[in-house]
Amino acid sequence: MGTHDGVGITVISLIDADPDFAEGLDPGEAERARLASRTRVQRLTPGQWDAAAAMEPEVHHRGFLIFEGLLAREVEVLGRRCCELLGPGDVIRPWQWDPDGSHVQAEVGWEVLEPARLAVLDHALVQRLGPFPQLGVELFSRGIRRAHALAVALAISHHQRVDDRLLLTLWHLAERWGRVTPEGVVVPLPLSHQRLADIVGAHRPSVTTAMGDLSRDGMLSRRGDGDWVLHGSPPERLKHHRLAAALT
Repeated sequence: MGTHDGVGITVISLIDADPDFAEGLDPGEAERARLASRTRVQRLTPGQWDAAAAMEPEVHHRGFLIFEGLLAREVEVLGRRCCELLGPGDVIRPWQWDPDGSHVQAEVGWEVLEPARLAVLDHALVQRLGPFPQLGVELFSRGIRRAHALAVALAISHHQRVDDRLLLTLWHLAERWGRVTPEGVVVPLPLSHQRLADIVGAHRPSVTTAMGDLSRDGMLSRRGDGDWVLHGSPPERLKHHRLAAALT
């Protein structure tokens, strides 16, 4: 996926990167939109990412659409850290932090967990999308979906018991990334005990203890490749979960 423009720069259409952008367009419109939405690709290799170095002149660069890979955004306030996982379909502006929007000083770091490719959302692309407002609406909806996912994660973090937080978080992540298999729902994410602790707002030793309890209770297990497997159905409080239909 992706082509070269003749000078060694990989380019891709938003529609090729994510076919959902073509939803609601007739075939002719979709082809015109596919050509209009071609943009540059930035590749990231696993490891710490200096997001500030990715910033281009403000007039040119609006952000990125992730269409391949997995990233972790880590936000630290007074020594306590939270973690957000981001993947295909997410729109990010990783260098942006508004110091006027909060009196709380936060340190933000990025780590590339799996090789990633990002579509560059620059000013020229925004201008070309003018005749295709559906694509702009779709980009906007990605931000809404991300905000909703963060709100769910925040609500989960308010549960008192660490084992409840972990189980709800894994089912929440499984809704997006999980795969239904005969052994259960596999969550193919690099979720160490420390990363889970950062996600659910707990200390690592507490997470290790809670994961052991959940494993002994048959709620989850860990495969040899490190992926977690959820057993049974989502908790009753998540009975609307779309994975429930796949499991019945």
